[in-house]
Amino acid sequence: MEKKLSFFKKSFVCSFKRGRVSKILILSYFASLAIFAQQPLVFIVNYPGSEPYLYIDRDTGLYMGVIPDVLHGIMANHQLNIKFISNSRRRSEEYMYLGKADLMMLSKSWLQYPDKLIATKAIDQHRSYLYQTSEFSKQFSLATVSHKIICTRKGFSYPNLQPYFDSGQLIRMDLSGHRGMLRVLFKKRCDYIIYNEYSAIAIIKEPEFRGKKIYRSPDPISSVPLNIILRPKFFAEKNIIDKQIIQLQQSGELKRIIEKHRKNIADH
Repeated sequence: MEKKLSFFKKSFVCSFKRGRVSKILILSYFASLAIFAQQPLVFIVNYPGSEPYLYIDRDTGLYMGVIPDVLHGIMANHQLNIKFISNSRRRSEEYMYLGKADLMMLSKSWLQYPDKLIATKAIDQHRSYLYQTSEFSKQFSLATVSHKIICTRKGFSYPNLQPYFDSGQLIRMDLSGHRGMLRVLFKKRCDYIIYNEYSAIAIIKEPEFRGKKIYRSPDPISSVPLNIILRPKFFAEKNIIDKQIIQLQQSGELKRIIEKHRKNIADH
């Protein structure tokens, strides 16, 4: 009898402890929801953004593009709370290392310290080309270039071009924005500019450059995966975003989102 009573006593204590643990877990869950509501993750944007991925809508002043559309579902379901803020490219990456920002859009291959940040699965393949004011020959190769000036974005790294900078085959001229790069090209103060394929389409359509033409190199200068970069402490949040990316890829929705925003650029 005493053994039975002892067994029931132990069972009661275990059940009570499990009940307390369950209550603690529930309370922790609701506490985390409260934190979620109060402390949004800061997604820092390289001003003025980059179409079609992340840019400001001219009519509403709100951020739109592939990235907001990818994140929309998990934000609507309250899995993540994210706010977008603008900054310069150089300072954006610094803010990530300093803990002043939590997410940014970039290729992990461009990071100054890739081991200090984590990256989601690729959202798209980011391709950059050289552009000039006359047509490139079909046999164009950087290996044959000698002492040519290329307009580049200040604060941006170009790993594929670095050997040509080091050898002096290409001379880098840094400017603060894409428009300034194109102005300098048309003034013949540089020989090439480097743009991603969508920036080139968007900028040449602006009223300032109406009637002018630029031509791109036969092959991309670089082609790298485009990721959402996070601070390491947000590994769980990275997994949530990865799951969303995989679902959108498998359903074909990610391709439709990218095509929609590509078309918006062409229709400007």
